[in-house]
Amino acid sequence: MNRLERKVLTQLAKDFYRPAGAAEIAREIQLPQDQVQAALTRLIKQSILELYQGDYYLRPDADIIAGHYQGHVQGYGFVHTSGDSQYYVGPGKSRGARDGDILLCEVLARQPGKAPMVKVRDFLWRSPRLVAAKFSGGTGLGNVQDGNRKIMIPTRAAAGAQDGDCVLVSINGWEGQVVAVLEEDSCGRIDLYDIAAQKGIVPIFPPAVEQEVDQLDGTISSEDWQGRLDLRAGDVVTVDGEDSLELDDGFSLTQVQGNWRLGLHIADAAHYVTPGSALDREAMQRALSVYLLDREIPMLPPRLSQQICSLVPGSPRLALSCLVELSPQGEVLSYKFAETVINSRQRLTYTQVDQGDCGEWNELVSAAKEVQQLLYQRRRQRGAAYIDLPATEIDLDTQGRPVSMAARQSAGGRELVEEFMILINELAADYLHKRSISFLHRGNEGFHPGRIEDINGFLSRWGHKLDSPAVQDLQGLLDAINQRPEQLPISRKLARGLRKSRYSVKPLPHYNMALDRYTHISSPIRRYSDLFIHRLVKHAIRDENTKELERDLPRIAQRCSFKEQLAGDVERECLELKKLQYLEQSELEYLALVVEQTGSGPLVWLENAAEGIVVAGAPREKLSGYVPGEKVKVKVHKLDYNAKRIYFSLME
Repeated sequence: MNRLERKVLTQLAKDFYRPAGAAEIAREIQLPQDQVQAALTRLIKQSILELYQGDYYLRPDADIIAGHYQGHVQGYGFVHTSGDSQYYVGPGKSRGARDGDILLCEVLARQPGKAPMVKVRDFLWRSPRLVAAKFSGGTGLGNVQDGNRKIMIPTRAAAGAQDGDCVLVSINGWEGQVVAVLEEDSCGRIDLYDIAAQKGIVPIFPPAVEQEVDQLDGTISSEDWQGRLDLRAGDVVTVDGEDSLELDDGFSLTQVQGNWRLGLHIADAAHYVTPGSALDREAMQRALSVYLLDREIPMLPPRLSQQICSLVPGSPRLALSCLVELSPQGEVLSYKFAETVINSRQRLTYTQVDQGDCGEWNELVSAAKEVQQLLYQRRRQRGAAYIDLPATEIDLDTQGRPVSMAARQSAGGRELVEEFMILINELAADYLHKRSISFLHRGNEGFHPGRIEDINGFLSRWGHKLDSPAVQDLQGLLDAINQRPEQLPISRKLARGLRKSRYSVKPLPHYNMALDRYTHISSPIRRYSDLFIHRLVKHAIRDENTKELERDLPRIAQRCSFKEQLAGDVERECLELKKLQYLEQSELEYLALVVEQTGSGPLVWLENAAEGIVVAGAPREKLSGYVPGEKVKVKVHKLDYNAKRIYFSLME
């Protein structure tokens, strides 16, 4: 493959194979069209690309592929291309690839139901190497610490950073350049920002994006009002966490002749983020907001996400609303999507809703809880099933040190909002489907092939059985183990057997929801997928052609899925780091539940939702004899900060 062919393939791979013709590719890589056309023709002859209606795509059966790499903490990784495709790179076979690198790979083997195995042949593009760290000043040279390496930063590359500043640094070899000096209050979380930076996720926005946002006028003009439904007189409230700054959804509720009229109102971020703008390109690149425990790296700049778009009380806001009429039993009788102007009356918190402390809005919230239960039962009746695993909640002090760790308690206020958002997501998918408009499906196909037999072997020790992979049977099993001692180990086993949810332009059912189609529309401030669905729905409301938008769907589906997995890796690694730091401070003994037997010893979960392997405190024969469901007393034996793993010692 010559240099020009590599350049063309790199451009296609970088954009997740967005449908593009020769002229567009030539324009992007700034080369003559005839040369680019010749390279594309050769790539077709090599069975790497295919041509369809003037656009070039990666062949699904190609033996040579190029795509974005994503590594896993256990050493293996995946290469993401297009069309719901990803390829498997075995442990130790990545040749030092970093997340986001574009790799040229050779397909070694294909097996039904598994990602094809590939061999890395070369690097087409290397993602920037970034770290977040404290800057140490010096006479002529500064430096930051990158793990065990000291990265030198010449004065010309320090961007004015002073000793003790927290900085974002781009590294080239042993030398670095300060990209940005972070805000002072970021220093207590610099270890978390560093985890994110090494995955290419940063808290700063390019100057062009900041400039576009600064030019936005937060007031609503007469032009903005045009064609919108005025709902400012309605009683709209928002319900969010105490620390939430982005209020992107609210609801209104009335009862008329026994039926419920539920208004679901979502901030109209798509009005401000226009296709092709610097803001849009950056939002698509980020794909979603990332949460570092108590900090956020947002998808959209704060002035937009926390002010102009946010449904703050007492301020008119543009929204996309779904007006739903429900029967007394919670069945959807009719619904309508509309571009609207709303005015939130009150910002309520999850705690206020849980405690019934909503003041003049107690009656509205009480009615909303009643509707929530109707909607929940409606989902139950169609067979929807959810596996509930404990999540850890960690509180940090101003220096970023963990001061408490416990299992997160479920909140009724959170469940209220989630139920309403599930409904609007479901109806958005139905709305677009009925209009024959392609959209981003959100879902999964259920259990991995061949997992049911293994799961039933695990279940047999308690006398349970999963009769079939049907979601209704999963729901029955979850009901049978609810509140029983074996609930946690079984739930964990079931969760590991299910495929991960993803975005797809192809029709994709949502197994857990028991729905043939589902999408995301409820969080356009935080997810690009939702922002894009807003555009499709708004075009449909106006009866505008959506074909140009639909053309972008394949690459957006793949990018959003890819970035979601990267963000999940970052959020998990941040959480595991703080778990280790918390347990390092403690000499306590813990009561732990055995959830699985591994080759190294029993894997246990603590009541604070930390997990680790018991490797000491008893002979190997005794440790290997523990079975899932047993309880043991343990204390911390060893903490592995590199692998983010906890090892326990058994207490007799």
